[in-house]
Amino acid sequence: MGKTNRVVVCGLKRVGKTSIIEQSIYGNLKKGTEIFPTIEDIYVANVETDRGSREKFNFYDTAGFDLNTLQSVNSDCSAYASFIRQYAPQADCFIFVYDTSSQSSLDCVCALKQELDKVKDKKEIVMIVFAHNMTEQYTSLSDAIKSNAIQWCTREKIRHFDVDAFNRKSLHEPFIYLASKLSPVPNRSSFPQLSMVRKTVRNEFN
Repeated sequence: MGKTNRVVVCGLKRVGKTSIIEQSIYGNLKKGTEIFPTIEDIYVANVETDRGSREKFNFYDTAGFDLNTLQSVNSDCSAYASFIRQYAPQADCFIFVYDTSSQSSLDCVCALKQELDKVKDKKEIVMIVFAHNMTEQYTSLSDAIKSNAIQWCTREKIRHFDVDAFNRKSLHEPFIYLASKLSPVPNRSSFPQLSMVRKTVRNEFN
């Protein structure tokens, strides 16, 4: 276990960010559990990698963007830019969460990623997307929104995961992927290892 990885979880309000984090860490979330609006909480957890090692994480559960205060979910660059400037310098990863029944929540994710692209060249930041179904019903609209999200993630080269805050098993793969991505196996040096070899000197004149 080395450094502490810092992960920002973000998106619109009421897309299930807190529920996802609490279920993945504590595993005690049940339907009907009351989740209060988040201002900002930090969760500390050890997450297992695909190699079996455990890595330390700080998850920053952010308040989420409010549709009622955004001028436009697609183009309110000032709100998104301010958020990214606040978190990007310290973050190792951003988890973007959207609700499969809300096109606005996907638009928010796309806008945040666009702002993050403006600053991420200064450091390497991992990004992944969580599709969370808040209605418990799959409709043609949900399928269309998720299909758009998958196509967008493919173009942007971002991993897309289907998650369910009430099904802890659905959270295992994305968090193991995240821990493994942020804690890769160190590459072995290609430079040959040097060692002391006893030198034998032969007198050619004997």
